[in-house]
Amino acid sequence: MKAEIGRRLKKIRLERGLTQKEIASKVGIDFTYIGKIERGEQLPSLKKLIKIGDALSVPLCLFFVDEDMARVIEVCFSVGECLINSKKYGELIRSMGMLHADDIRLINEIIMVLNRHRKMSYESLEEPHQKAAEEEANYRKGKTKVRRET
Repeated sequence: MKAEIGRRLKKIRLERGLTQKEIASKVGIDFTYIGKIERGEQLPSLKKLIKIGDALSVPLCLFFVDEDMARVIEVCFSVGECLINSKKYGELIRSMGMLHADDIRLINEIIMVLNRHRKMSYESLEEPHQKAAEEEANYRKGKTKVRRET
């Protein structure tokens, strides 16, 4: 448990580009204590861990879940409480919590396909209007003649 909390702390701290001294000053502890936690030599009290989480702007549970779930929590937390509290997205968030680690890659691929499909649909709707506008612009420049049906 000590080693896992330490690894998570170090990973999050580095992702945010913070030094041990910066975290320690935000929490009000000596920076060597942060180093001991990160090396798995010290198990912080729950009170200290809450302060560290606050200093890093992460929920406390992030220190206690596996890596895949930590990523899900980080995404949800970064989107904000409005997403979590929204009825529209609440079911999605609950479902994400039940995902097996092996499913995350598949879910990501599905999201990418949906985004590509949406982009293609948008472009196909936009295409006739763009083409007409380009033909009109070329006509005005004298490059081509636009056939107009009467």
